[in-house]
Amino acid sequence: MKRTGITTKLFLATASIFVLFYVIVLVSQILVFPEFYEHQKMIQLEKNAVELTSIYQKDPTALRETGSSSILQSHKREMNFALTDFDGNMTVNDPYRMRLIQKDGTEVDVSLYYIVSAYGAEFKKLNLAVGTELKMYGEFGESSNSRTFYPYYIQTSDGKDVGVNEQQSSEDAVQGKIISISLPSVVKTEQRLGLLYVTVDEFFPLEQTYIDRLKRMEQVELKWKNPFSGSRSGILIQPLREQNGNIELLFLVTSLQEIKETNSALRLFYAYLGAGGFILILLLSVLYSRLVTRPLLMLNKQAHKMKELDFTGEKPLPRKDELGNLSGTLFELSGKLNMTLDELNKANVQLKKEIIQNKQMEQLQKDFFANASHELKTPISIVRGFAEGIRDGISVGRQEHYVEVILEESAKMEQLVQDMLDLLRLESSAVKLYKSPVLLSELTQDMLEKLTYQMDEKELSAHLVYKQETEINVDPVKIEQVLLNLMTNAIRHAEKGSTIEIHILGTEQTCLYSIYNKGDQIPDDYLKRIWERFFRVEASRDRKSGGTGLGLAIVKRILELHECEYNVRNVEDGVIFELTFKKYSRSKPVVGGY
Repeated sequence: MKRTGITTKLFLATASIFVLFYVIVLVSQILVFPEFYEHQKMIQLEKNAVELTSIYQKDPTALRETGSSSILQSHKREMNFALTDFDGNMTVNDPYRMRLIQKDGTEVDVSLYYIVSAYGAEFKKLNLAVGTELKMYGEFGESSNSRTFYPYYIQTSDGKDVGVNEQQSSEDAVQGKIISISLPSVVKTEQRLGLLYVTVDEFFPLEQTYIDRLKRMEQVELKWKNPFSGSRSGILIQPLREQNGNIELLFLVTSLQEIKETNSALRLFYAYLGAGGFILILLLSVLYSRLVTRPLLMLNKQAHKMKELDFTGEKPLPRKDELGNLSGTLFELSGKLNMTLDELNKANVQLKKEIIQNKQMEQLQKDFFANASHELKTPISIVRGFAEGIRDGISVGRQEHYVEVILEESAKMEQLVQDMLDLLRLESSAVKLYKSPVLLSELTQDMLEKLTYQMDEKELSAHLVYKQETEINVDPVKIEQVLLNLMTNAIRHAEKGSTIEIHILGTEQTCLYSIYNKGDQIPDDYLKRIWERFFRVEASRDRKSGGTGLGLAIVKRILELHECEYNVRNVEDGVIFELTFKKYSRSKPVVGGY
């Protein structure tokens, strides 16, 4: 089954979350938000009622004076309210009014509501202000609060007028100078009081159940729908008790119509939001791919490589966050694991070498003891036989010969034991080389002088040739042992009366040494085995010539300690041994000689 990538999963998760969020918001906006909105509006009405009640208790006239700071501040916060009685009559003072002082010193309150409402544009041209002298015709009205004059016609001292100048007997005349005037903005006042006036006019007179509750000083909350416009409003009526015991009603109203218009706009908005959200999801997926999934995929790739024991990882991610820290940690872990693995591999290789060496050593020991036993068995048997013959008095006249044989075989056993000890010392890890610069030609000449007697016995001669010879840095004693073994071997197998040829040739990096003897060739199958312990091409002839079978094994070990290459090969009429030594770096070449 194909696995889903992390990029696809992030895309699906983001899309699912966005769609779920979109559905929740849309459903909430359609089903829950209207109720929530209306509930909040009614809560705000209650808060406004508490605040206005507090103002009324401190100064009852503050809510009647439409131009007071308390009312103006309340209207700025969209509080639509009015003080009414149980019949719906507002007790708020007329916002358009002025006060005059007549010549006799009496003051008159003048209502300008009718003049402003009927002749707004013409009234503005009068430019009334404190100190302006006026003449007015109208009627006096009586109220519980004050005696107010309601003019139908106004004329200033400079001849400007407004209203109807048809004086009737029932009209009163007032003349005086303005000492105060209140003229708030007509447009703002009408906008502010429009909804309030309509609601009060439509809602009063109150039902008896509401009147009973209000008389018990209980608050009344209502929701009202205008039958003509279909608009909805929230209404709160708060009873207020005056100092004289009368009850006034604080009538507050707020519009609930905006939520429907908002819902319609929001539905269209969410349609566009859904389309834009899908594009946003695609962009977020690309962003996730760059910021999250791509680094995770790289880390996953690195982890898979580490699982396959491949620690050649890339550099850590250049990020200063958790992914960057994880990448750096993974990189360090990879490096440490790589080092540990290399060490383990090296240790494993070394262990395998040691195991192989141990097995080889065990086999060599077995072979060594077997060969040593075999080699010692013959001379011991000979010595024992001749010794028993002497003891038993056999061939009394030949006792001297028997003694010579015993001494000869004892010497062979001594040589064999010495060779075995030499080989064991060379194969031990404690062997040390005492190197010094030497010339192979000088060592060869010394060996030839020591072997003069053996060469004379077979009527042999030696021919030494060296060209561009250079010094080599070796252990002279051990290299003498090598040359002695090779020369002895050449003398042993050379034809009688032949010449042993020795060549030394220096090159830029090496010094080549070869020794040739004319005689029987070594069978091809034996060319590699002659370096083995106790190996003889012709065992009977070697015993006759005094060989122990360990000479070339000793030569091989000494050459390996000197990191010297060695080889043996057959030529047309004999055998040649070849050695390659490393040249001593400080050596100066010797021209040549014979």
